[in-house]
Amino acid sequence: MIDERVPFVFETAVLKYREETKGLVSVIIPIYNGELYMRDALDSVIAQTFENWEAVLVDDGSTDKTSEICAEYVKKDSRFKYVRKENNEGLLLARKTGLENSKGEFIANLDHDDVYPTQFLERMFTKMKAGENDFVWCNFEDLNGKEKVLYGKDIKVKDCKLGECKLENCRKYFDFGNAFLWNKLIKRYIYAKVLFPQVKLVQHEDMIQHLQIVYHSERAELVDNISYRLRINSITSTSRAFSVVSKENRYVYGVICMVSFYLIAEHLFGTQETEKNFADEFVFLLGYYFLPDKKTFIRHKMEYAQNFIPMFSKSVTKTKCRNFRWALLVLACKGFPQPFRIYCDVKRMLNNVKARLKRKKI
Repeated sequence: MIDERVPFVFETAVLKYREETKGLVSVIIPIYNGELYMRDALDSVIAQTFENWEAVLVDDGSTDKTSEICAEYVKKDSRFKYVRKENNEGLLLARKTGLENSKGEFIANLDHDDVYPTQFLERMFTKMKAGENDFVWCNFEDLNGKEKVLYGKDIKVKDCKLGECKLENCRKYFDFGNAFLWNKLIKRYIYAKVLFPQVKLVQHEDMIQHLQIVYHSERAELVDNISYRLRINSITSTSRAFSVVSKENRYVYGVICMVSFYLIAEHLFGTQETEKNFADEFVFLLGYYFLPDKKTFIRHKMEYAQNFIPMFSKSVTKTKCRNFRWALLVLACKGFPQPFRIYCDVKRMLNNVKARLKRKKI
């Protein structure tokens, strides 16, 4: 898919192995400077009670001892495969490389600083096969220190037979397990339909993939007797993800991510339906990057709407970053007027709510 409004394109993965190996699970593990925690992740794969797996280690241009550790594990277990990318291009394109080098009928994703419980693949695989699902998902828990906090308890839908209306599916079921990829097992032929923006992204890569996976799927189920083990304040953390980029470049990555999500939705559903049905995600993504800090971001929506527009305007007028100005030009060019109207509509709507609440108090 090529869009003349932006200077990058979207591509599907070019599968090196056209014929998948039935019953095999390919675990894609992107790694960037992972020497601190990656042994825990790789050991957790070796310890799986389900043995019919391969692990594709994608070294995303690491500058530490990642390559040596990968070589060690490839020598230890032939099920590990090592792929080296010379340049750091981000998690999304590293996953694309992993997918391209996979053989399995099913795809799992594991971040290099997280771990699988020993029965993770077995239970995910069992549920996948028993229900003839296109993907399955599970809860996840915090491994930061000794405390374990379960997430995703509000998921009520265990068995989802998706209807014929793709837009309805994506609106109703978009938040399968909070729209992450690492707590899912996905059929490779479904994952191979995903369009990847050929540009480096820093955050929210999963949303871009997840939306498309839901779109192309017909059936999914929750695996409620296993949890993915997540190391909070690591690769999934905002502070960690942004620590390698300047504040100005953070804005650039935010705009690129938002534009990518918008174009994917537009490609799937058309411009009119995208503007109508995905306004919340759009506001969420842009606000996430332009509000001053995470604390401000997670406040009540009323304060969010009030702070967003002034902060955005201030950023535009003060920045000297050419890349940031380029990103804003991308958003402001022909074809992207509606999102800005959406922001103003949301702000006006919430101000009206605030006024009504104030009158009631009087």
